[in-house]
Amino acid sequence: MSLIDIAQACLDDMQLPATRVPNLPVINLPIDSENGKLNMFVHSHEEAHRIFVYTRPQDLLVPIERIGALTEFLTRANYGLPLGNFEIDMNDGEMNFKNSLDIGDGVLTIKMVQTLIVFSLECLNRYLPGIREVVGGTDPKAAIEAIDGPTKVVIK
Repeated sequence: MSLIDIAQACLDDMQLPATRVPNLPVINLPIDSENGKLNMFVHSHEEAHRIFVYTRPQDLLVPIERIGALTEFLTRANYGLPLGNFEIDMNDGEMNFKNSLDIGDGVLTIKMVQTLIVFSLECLNRYLPGIREVVGGTDPKAAIEAIDGPTKVVIK
C-alpha cells in the first residue's frame, strides 16, 4: 500500500471529508476548526519515503508590512513544539503549519498519520487567534504571551 493510500485510509477512519487530487500524491481537505476554517494538504513523496501535512487558514492574507511581525510570532510559537513547525514565505506571506515524517525503511501506519494530522490541527487552531491579531497589528510578543503565558526569563 502506498503512503498516500495509508493517509487516505487514516482520513477515512477519522471520517474527514478528503479529496484526492487527480494524478498527484496529494489529499486536500477543508476543516472547520474552533478558531476558523482551515485547509489541510497531505502530500506523500513515495520515493523518499516521506509524508507531509500542511495546514493553513483559508482566509489569511498577510500584508507585506506585517510579514516580519508574523515571522517573529511564528518563531516564538515554534520554540518548544514537540512536532512540526510554522513556516512562512517571506515573499508573499503564505503561512503553513507543517508536520512531516521520514519513514525510512520502516512502515507507515494509520496511527502515525493520525498523530501528524491531529497535532497539526490542534497547533494551528491554538495559535490562529494570535496569528490574526499580529496580522491586524498586535505586537508579536504580546500576542504569544496571551496564548502561552509570559516568558519566565527576566533580563536585567
